[in-house]
Amino acid sequence: MIPERSRRRSVEALASTCVAAAVLSGCSTGSDEHDHGLPPAQAPARLPGPALDASAMENLADELRATVPCTRADALLDDLAFWDAMRGFDCLDGDAPTFIRVYAHTASVPPTLAEWDGTFGPERAVTRGANWYVIGTPATVSAVKPPGEAPRTANDLGSPVPLTAEQDYLTTCMLYVSSESQRYVRHPEQRSASADQYGALFPGITAAVHAAVDDLGRSKVTQITDEDRWIAALSVIGPQLKEQCGAAYRMVGDSVRPVDGGRG
Repeated sequence: MIPERSRRRSVEALASTCVAAAVLSGCSTGSDEHDHGLPPAQAPARLPGPALDASAMENLADELRATVPCTRADALLDDLAFWDAMRGFDCLDGDAPTFIRVYAHTASVPPTLAEWDGTFGPERAVTRGANWYVIGTPATVSAVKPPGEAPRTANDLGSPVPLTAEQDYLTTCMLYVSSESQRYVRHPEQRSASADQYGALFPGITAAVHAAVDDLGRSKVTQITDEDRWIAALSVIGPQLKEQCGAAYRMVGDSVRPVDGGRG
């Protein structure tokens, strides 16, 4: 079983968030997901700093994997709990898993690492670079040999900065994607009791999630007996759903306030 990283926000709170946001944003709990009474489309926020592309992230993740015990691994093609693009591995060798994460933007390392806070101790440590980190046993972490162009910078969590309104929305949207995709895999014939609230807060996302899971094939997920590993199997839908979440934000814009006031 892979221990899930801790989270500052809970996706189960999204429905009540939508209700609370109704007065502020015109969020509707009705069945029409396209009538929000919201402002015109907003321009996307500028992303911080130069970004690694998918190929660069994959190459770096592969190079980091080669330096740790990682013959049996789940590949992650995105982070379904954060706004930024990511590539990585959950290494399943032995009793102590190793987690490799490479993000497109350097600013994403401290806030995502902060969600692991409280899991570190004598049996788990971290080392990081500008765009990456490796979490594992102290012996594994100390043996990591990153490539010269992406050197080790520290062995701590760093200091996260608050997310922008758009990044906060996209992160919350992706948490919903994660929750709804797993719910849909388990119960494809059932409709979420909070579907209307989610539909108003994240217009078009529920249908996009269901279509993406259908295209992927539920059997590719359900054949994995350890449900903690479903996220890795579902990560393939992450990039396209992040684009959908971005489109939803441009519909909703600044009328939706951050769910928890932003991270950091």
